[in-house]
Amino acid sequence: MPNKKEQKMEKTKKADKPPVDPHREFLDMDTDEEDFGRQESPETEEELPSEPIKPIYSEQDLNKLVEYVKNLTVLPSIKDSDWSQNCDTVIREYFENPAHALLSVYFDTSECALRVQLSVPEESHGGFVYFLRTPWHVFTVENFHATVVFGSINRHAMMCVLKAMENMYVPVALNSSEWPEIIRNNLFRNLHNFLMCLTERVYKPMGLTKLYIPREKLPEVATSSVDEKAGSPEESRQRVSEELSESKKAIIERLEGIVRCWIRQIREVLASTSTNENRQTVFDELQYWTAIYFDLCCLHDQLSHEETQTILRLLENVRSPSVDSFHHLTVQLHEGLEQAASNVTYLKVLSDACNDLKCPDEVEEPVTKVMLLILFIWTESSFYNTSNNIEVLCRAVSAQVVQQCKEYVDLQALLEGAAENGTSVLRKCISCCRTYRTVYDKVTSITGTIKSNGDWSVNDLTVFNRIDTFTRRCYDLIEICDALIVFGRRNKVGMIGSARGTQYEAYCRRIEDLFYENLDEIKLVRDDILDVTKCTWLDNMQKFRGSVMELENMVKTLIDRIFEEVQNVEEGVEAIYALQRFKHRESLRDVLSMKWVQVWKIFGKEIESCSNSMTLREVYHPLFQHHAKDANLLCIARYLERLFHMMIDASDWIGDCAAQKYILERYKQVTSAIDNKKPHDTF
Repeated sequence: MPNKKEQKMEKTKKADKPPVDPHREFLDMDTDEEDFGRQESPETEEELPSEPIKPIYSEQDLNKLVEYVKNLTVLPSIKDSDWSQNCDTVIREYFENPAHALLSVYFDTSECALRVQLSVPEESHGGFVYFLRTPWHVFTVENFHATVVFGSINRHAMMCVLKAMENMYVPVALNSSEWPEIIRNNLFRNLHNFLMCLTERVYKPMGLTKLYIPREKLPEVATSSVDEKAGSPEESRQRVSEELSESKKAIIERLEGIVRCWIRQIREVLASTSTNENRQTVFDELQYWTAIYFDLCCLHDQLSHEETQTILRLLENVRSPSVDSFHHLTVQLHEGLEQAASNVTYLKVLSDACNDLKCPDEVEEPVTKVMLLILFIWTESSFYNTSNNIEVLCRAVSAQVVQQCKEYVDLQALLEGAAENGTSVLRKCISCCRTYRTVYDKVTSITGTIKSNGDWSVNDLTVFNRIDTFTRRCYDLIEICDALIVFGRRNKVGMIGSARGTQYEAYCRRIEDLFYENLDEIKLVRDDILDVTKCTWLDNMQKFRGSVMELENMVKTLIDRIFEEVQNVEEGVEAIYALQRFKHRESLRDVLSMKWVQVWKIFGKEIESCSNSMTLREVYHPLFQHHAKDANLLCIARYLERLFHMMIDASDWIGDCAAQKYILERYKQVTSAIDNKKPHDTF
């Protein structure tokens, strides 16, 4: 048995420490007399340093090592000029500090610059090159190429790991005979589980179902050794298990775990073929079923592969219960493949018809063709003959109509000021949606005649949910356009008279500025307006309506202040003309109508004032009394006539009012009286 000195020296060698001081060895030695009659106390090990001493390089050697890294780095379109001073600094840090085990080189796509870091990059869309070493290994110019581990990872990092495992590490691990039997089973089982998870992680995001097929050597288990007629399947399975060796049992157990994973994957694929999820359009539905069909075809090819069949035959020989479930799923897989092929055929015809849709310009004829094709699919397809599945197609057609109408609307131009043209486009889209609904009701009314034993119990509310939401959004945009016409800068307020006209115009500009502040908030969420899948727009529209109501109150206050200073017809007509753009708003139109009545009343007062002035007797010089009376009547007549024409002309673009009829009758009475009082010319 080695003494304590030999043990200590062995520990020293393993730790790669410098040799122990011989004087210290003598002091550390234990004699037999010291050990006799007492138990040896455990020796306290020397504390290891927290980290080895960092290497010291000459400037020439360090530059060579940095150059080695650059020469071994292979990235697309990399140039010598891409290496910056910061890159060299990080590479030097990697060599000078052995605590860093990994060095990564990659292109930062956001800044279009080469980056070097001492860890795995979080985002490297173009892949990266890595340099790896064992912990605290010191690179030198002489040993670098012999000891460095380097390679490249492309943008699909998980795929690189999978291929490296499948082609390099797994064959070595499975074919090695150095594994002790006691750890072989756990090692291989964990290896298979890891590769199954990794394979699914890589291929599932691609929409593919990839079966992991182990490359392990399979044992030969013959069926002839089992009497199939003797006993139940459980007894037969137990007998086969008793005849197998422990190593073969372990292999069978691992294969059964793999086949159970296959069964789960196949069930998930088959479950996806029976779902009626709400795809966006008919083209999305076609793309979905095309992907399903391609996935099922790939899955069918994998199941037909010789390696897969060998595993299944082996498990069938040992009476594995997984095989029965697997065969049942295989039958369902064939049925799902036929169903997917049928759906793709019908959907291709329907998508071609949807290509002829040109919403909102040409609607009725192409929509009628599409709906008739849906009825044909409903009667002929084995999948779309149910209410739930045919409802998916109807919803997809509705989404198709909404999408084309949405592309027809230029939101940017509309919100930037093209309100009149935008309103016309939006009303055209609303009309298109109404026409589509009319055609749908007309075509589906004949379903009972086409298929007497079929039940067209499609939920119309679900089918037209997108159509109704889109229509409401169009009305919201029309409301915004109307507000833009009223409060926008394109139609400016006219010049307002009176001494406070400048203040009123400044108040109008303040109203415009507040409106555009609210409009800017709408522009920030413009992408949500016609996106019928988002409900956040409702809050934005409600907030916009509230702000417009506040602006309306400000305009009402402005109108009241202006008309408080109106004293005559000219000022009233001028104020109405300056504020005429507000008549496009219903609440403001009512206020302006009331002010227009006020102007008519002022005109009525003018008429009464002129009528009263005719009855007053003024004292004139006897020589001018006759002529003064005629001049007075002539001035009154011309003054009233001028006001009359002013009011009638204004009525052409403002409109009539309730007081107008009475005041015009009174005007006729007064003018008739003036005509009667005029003296006839005598010569």
